[in-house]
Amino acid sequence: NDSFPISFNVLGIAIDFFNSFIIMNMMGITVNLMSMFGLIIVLGMLVDDGIIVAENAYRYMEQGTAPRLAAIKGTEEVIKPVTTAVLTTIAAFSPLLFMSGIIGKFVKIIPTVVIIALLASLVEALVILPCHLADFVKPKHDSAGKTIGLSRDIPWFKKLINFYTRLVNKAIQHRYKVFIVITLILALSGFLAFRVIKFVFVPKAGIEYFFIRAEASIGTPLSKTHDLIVPVEEIVAQIPEEELDSFTTSVGKIAEDHNDPFAGQASHLAQITVYLTPEQSRDRTVDEIVAGLREKTKDIKGFTDLRFDTPNTGPPVGRPVEVKIRGENFQTLDRIAGEYMDCLATIEGVSDITWDHKPGKEEICVKVDDRKTAIAGLSVAQIARTIRTVFEGNVATKIKPVKAEEETDVTVMFPKEFSKDINVFENILIRNKSGRLIPLKNVAQIQKVPGTTTIHHLDGKRVVTVSANIDTNKTTSLKVHKTLSKKFKDLSLRYMGYSVKYGGEQEETVDSMKSLLKAFLYAFLFIYLILSYTFKSIIQPFIIMLAIPFGLIGVVVAFLLHGQPFSFLALMGVVGLIGIVVNDAIVLVDFINKLRLEGLNRHDSIVKAGQMRLRPVILTTITTCGGLSTVAYGIGGRDPFLVPMALSICWGLAFATVLTLIVIPCIYSIIDDLALKLTHHSSMIRTPKIENGEQ
Repeated sequence: NDSFPISFNVLGIAIDFFNSFIIMNMMGITVNLMSMFGLIIVLGMLVDDGIIVAENAYRYMEQGTAPRLAAIKGTEEVIKPVTTAVLTTIAAFSPLLFMSGIIGKFVKIIPTVVIIALLASLVEALVILPCHLADFVKPKHDSAGKTIGLSRDIPWFKKLINFYTRLVNKAIQHRYKVFIVITLILALSGFLAFRVIKFVFVPKAGIEYFFIRAEASIGTPLSKTHDLIVPVEEIVAQIPEEELDSFTTSVGKIAEDHNDPFAGQASHLAQITVYLTPEQSRDRTVDEIVAGLREKTKDIKGFTDLRFDTPNTGPPVGRPVEVKIRGENFQTLDRIAGEYMDCLATIEGVSDITWDHKPGKEEICVKVDDRKTAIAGLSVAQIARTIRTVFEGNVATKIKPVKAEEETDVTVMFPKEFSKDINVFENILIRNKSGRLIPLKNVAQIQKVPGTTTIHHLDGKRVVTVSANIDTNKTTSLKVHKTLSKKFKDLSLRYMGYSVKYGGEQEETVDSMKSLLKAFLYAFLFIYLILSYTFKSIIQPFIIMLAIPFGLIGVVVAFLLHGQPFSFLALMGVVGLIGIVVNDAIVLVDFINKLRLEGLNRHDSIVKAGQMRLRPVILTTITTCGGLSTVAYGIGGRDPFLVPMALSICWGLAFATVLTLIVIPCIYSIIDDLALKLTHHSSMIRTPKIENGEQ
C-alpha cells in the first residue's frame, strides 16, 4: 500500500545491476545471450531478500514502531534466514561452474552472473535498504496517533489471510492424509518424467535455416553437377512465401560455415542453403518443412547421396546419431558400416543416413614385394624417392652464370608427357647399393585401385563414422543408440580388433548428464550443510529441502502442458531451482522456531508464521516468475534455446511456493509428532518402575 518500500526495491535492483556489470567487466564477461539470460534468471531473485527485509521492517511500522527502530529490528530479525537463502541459491548454482565438456564451457557464464548479482543484492538488502527505509518511509497516522492506510486493512488481503488460515488449519488437522497424497503425486510425477516425457539433448526449436547436401558420382564435372541440382532448386522454390525467405546454391563445395572442419570441395558436390522466415511467423517447424521436401526429392536421379542437415541451436554436439567404428582394414570397416546403415534404415524416424568413407578418384598403387626388394639391395624408401623424382623432379646440381648473382637449380625429371601414361612405370630404373640400375617392374606391381577422399583417425586407429538425423516426434537419439547397442553388442567378438564408439549428441548427452548429476548432488550437499549450520539441526534441513520435490512437480506439469521434451537446459534449470525453492521454506521454518521460543504452542506458531510470511512469499514468487515469464513465453522477444530453463524455474517455483505454504506446516507437525513420541518412549524406558515400595 505504501509505495516507498517498492521504490527502494526497484532502486536496489538498479544498484545490483550496476555493481554486477562492473564486476562482470572486471572479469572479462561480455554482454551476450547467456550473460543476459543469467541476469534475467536473477532478476526476480534480486528483490527476494529486499522484499523480506522491507516487508518485515514495514510490519513493525504497521504496529506503530518508529521507522528507524522498525528498520533495525526488521533487518536484524531476518539477517540469518536472508543470508542463508542467498547462500543456498549460490550453493545450487556453484557446481555448474565446474561442469565439463563443451556444454560446461557454454553455460558456465550463467552461474557466474547469477552468483555475482546475488552477492551484490545481499549487500544492498542488509546495508543500503535499511538506511533508506529508516530515512524515507513515513507511515500515516490519524489524530489519535494510530497508523492508517495499512496493507493489512485492505479487504482483499484480509480475505486472503482468512482463506489461508482456514486452509492451513484444515491441512494440519489432516496432515497424514496430506502427506500421503503429496507422496502419491510425487510418484506419479516421477513416472511421467521418466516414462512419458521424451528427452532431447538440444531441441530443434528456433532454427531458421537448413542445408540440402548432394553428392554425385566421383569425377562428375561442375556443369553436370549444376544441371543435377536444378530440379532440387525448383522444388525448394515451391515452399510458400510465408515460410521461405531465400536460398543460395553452391556447386563444388559443401560447408556449414568458413570454419567447418568437415567441409568438402570437389566438382561432384553441391549444397543448397535454405533460409526460412522467423518461426513465429510460420505454421510449420523446420522438421515439418524438411520432411515435405524429403518426400518430394526422393525420386530425383543422378545423385549418390542427397541429405538434409539442420544446424544446432546450441553448442556444437554433432549429429543426433554418430557411430564411430575403429580398426585397421578399410574393407572390414566399410562392411561394419554397411551393417549399421542397414540397421538404421529399419528404425522409424531415422533419416539422412550417410558415412564419411566414400570412394574417391582412382589411384595408382605401387605394391612393393619385400623379398624381391631385399634381394635386389633396395629399400622401400629408395623406391619412393625415385618415383617422386620421376614425377616431381629432384635438384641434381646448381649452376651460376658468369654475370649472375644467384645460382640456378638444375632439376632432373621425366618429361611431362610421360607422366600422363601409366606405362611410364615400365621405364623407371632404381640405383641400388652396388650402383646397379634395377627396373621398378622387377620389384613391385603397379595397380589401379579406388581412392579415398579422407582418412580419419580416433585414438591412433582408423575410424569410419556412420551418421544420421532423427525425427524427434517419432524417436530420440537415446532410443536409437540404445537399439544399436543391443543389436551390435557382439560386434567385438565377430570382428576381432574392431570397436565402436557412439559419439555426436549421444556422447555429449552422456558426459553432460554425468556432470549435471554431480552438480545436483554437490548442490544438495552444500545446501544441507548450510541449513544444518544455520538451524543447528539435522532434521529441520530435511523439512526445508522437501520443497525441492514440490518444485519438480511443477516442472513435470509445465512440460506436459506445453508439449515439450525434457532437455539439458531444462535439467540445468532444475539444478538452479533447488536453491531458489528452499528460500521461502527457510524463512517460514525460521519464524516458526522463533515463535515457539517465545512461548507459542506448535499449532499456533505454525499458523501465525504462515500468516506473517504469506505476503513476502507471494511477492518473491511473483517477482521471480514474472521476470522469467518474459523468456518462457517470448514476451518482448523469444529464444527457443533458453525457453526450457525458464519454464523449469518459473513453473517449479510457482508450484513449490503453493505447496510450501500448505505442505511444509504439515510435515513440520508430523516430524514434531515423531519427535514427541520418541522422547516420550525414551523417558518411559529411563523411568524406573516402583512395585511394592521397592525399586
